[in-house]
Amino acid sequence: MSGLNQALASLSRLLLRLLLVAAALVLVLSLLAAMAVLALAWTLRAGWARLTGRPVTPWVRRFDLGQQFGDVLRRGQAGPGGAGRHAPADVTDVEVREIIDVGEVRDSNPRLPPR
Repeated sequence: MSGLNQALASLSRLLLRLLLVAAALVLVLSLLAAMAVLALAWTLRAGWARLTGRPVTPWVRRFDLGQQFGDVLRRGQAGPGGAGRHAPADVTDVEVREIIDVGEVRDSNPRLPPR
């Protein structure tokens, strides 16, 4: 029986390795395909720019941290549609109640052990 267990263990290890290698190949091939699509798009864009006499400009995503911070602040101060700040008129008064000390509570739950 030990020989059968060893054979099954080695077979399962081999199948696991093959599965991991196949997953790695799929990942690498998908990344290569994505890079090829981007390179083709860039080549077509550059070719069209040269054909029409325009300068070839890079793809750039500019972002200004100060601008984005201001956008977040404006969204925070939005009106009824957004999550804005509450005006003092929106605050509701609450009644004050006494806080009971835990030491004063006696045997309210008989399942608890005594102190």
